[in-house]
Amino acid sequence: MAQQIFVKKADGTTEPLDYNKIRHALRRSGASGQMVDEIIDSLASRIKNNMATSEIYSMAYAALSEMRPGAAARFGLRNALLKLGPDGYPFETFIGALLKGRGYETKLRQFVNGKCVQHEIDVVASRGEYEGHAPTKCIIECKFHNSIHYECHIQSALYSWARFLDVRDRNSDIKTAWLATNTKFSGDVIAYGDCVGLKLLGWSFPQDESIQVRIEENKIYPTTLLPHLDRRTFMSLHDAGIITVKELLAAPEEQLRRLRLNEKEISRLKEDAKIVLSNRK
Repeated sequence: MAQQIFVKKADGTTEPLDYNKIRHALRRSGASGQMVDEIIDSLASRIKNNMATSEIYSMAYAALSEMRPGAAARFGLRNALLKLGPDGYPFETFIGALLKGRGYETKLRQFVNGKCVQHEIDVVASRGEYEGHAPTKCIIECKFHNSIHYECHIQSALYSWARFLDVRDRNSDIKTAWLATNTKFSGDVIAYGDCVGLKLLGWSFPQDESIQVRIEENKIYPTTLLPHLDRRTFMSLHDAGIITVKELLAAPEEQLRRLRLNEKEISRLKEDAKIVLSNRK
């Protein structure tokens, strides 16, 4: 019987190697079934006991890059969300863009009066009747973390719901509250959200409506996926209201030149954007 291989996670703990996790990440990025099989076969002889998961994923990324550059770019989606930091403003902007891609009209960082106090709301989103769903208006609290190992804890859920109750008392058109994070939720948050009706949007939750799923279904990728995007350019684009790859690709070159980007930089970024948005088949 083959010896079971353990891998080391970023937090220092170990777990049995699960090829299904690698397969899932590759398929999510757009790799075909045949590509996934080939990459897994190539990794099998190279993975050693107690190897870091980051090293394994780097090897998978390198193999995927040779086969399909666009899929390889999307493979780094989780890290791309981390690159929206270190502060939470770009993440708020991205959540607004993500909801806009789902048919919502969104406004960022709005001051809304509650029954007791005024609140600064990260995202206010409204949508008319949509695919059989009644019109709705909601408020979204965004909690950004600079490490995938930081969970969104119960304090954030309690705060979000209490603020919603205060706002709803003064604004009857606001029907629901969301809590969005780029990482995961603790079990308490999930249980509390289910109990009171607080909607949750995280990296892998809800399973069929997570941030990852919503991004990939609508191809609303953050600009931080682009390999040639430096921090200065990212912030300039964000300040100009450009946070997604689609928005960058659609931006007129004249607008980008006003951000002090030269022709070579613009061409390279737009080419990167085309690769990220390339066919996933």
